[in-house]
Amino acid sequence: MSVRTDEKILINSFQNQETIRNKFVPKKVEIFAWRSIRKRIPTLVELDKKSINLDSVRCPICDDDLKTVDHALVFCKFASEIWLQVFKWWNLNITSIFLVGEIFKDTSPFTSSSNISTIWEAIKWITGYLIWKNRNRKVFGKKSSSTSMIFNNIQGKSYEWIYTKAKKSKLDWHIWVTNPASCSFTSRQIGIG
Repeated sequence: MSVRTDEKILINSFQNQETIRNKFVPKKVEIFAWRSIRKRIPTLVELDKKSINLDSVRCPICDDDLKTVDHALVFCKFASEIWLQVFKWWNLNITSIFLVGEIFKDTSPFTSSSNISTIWEAIKWITGYLIWKNRNRKVFGKKSSSTSMIFNNIQGKSYEWIYTKAKKSKLDWHIWVTNPASCSFTSRQIGIG
């Protein structure tokens, strides 16, 4: 049994730290989630730790705090608005925002189905990834997307990626955008087991 190339890179970089997997997201999203949990994405604070000369390490979006991984992906007003929309979409009454490591690795509130738990994990990783991409667009490209546009992108991308991976499922777009936790998948449909 051979170790996949991306696993070799991750294992060689960070010994004794398990890789994380979710078959519903592309590798770039898995790697982003893995790096985020380990505070290995290039935020201003992390760049400053590497002695890179910066004008400021404050968040360029809100200027309320230092731009750490947790601030960029969760605590910034921009990010927290998106997370609240995602929680509402999934009918979760979550009002407090957590640290990146907690939200990406947290156990699922959906105890009735491990399939939905895996999909919920994918949604969290996709949300973080798209928040990061849009923050970078806003900071570097001066392209501004509203939080509602980003939320719509989260719904669309997650539907696209999950539908593609669960080829035999009958994932309905209208159910997906109104109550995704009610979508039914069998283990055979999504390749678990």
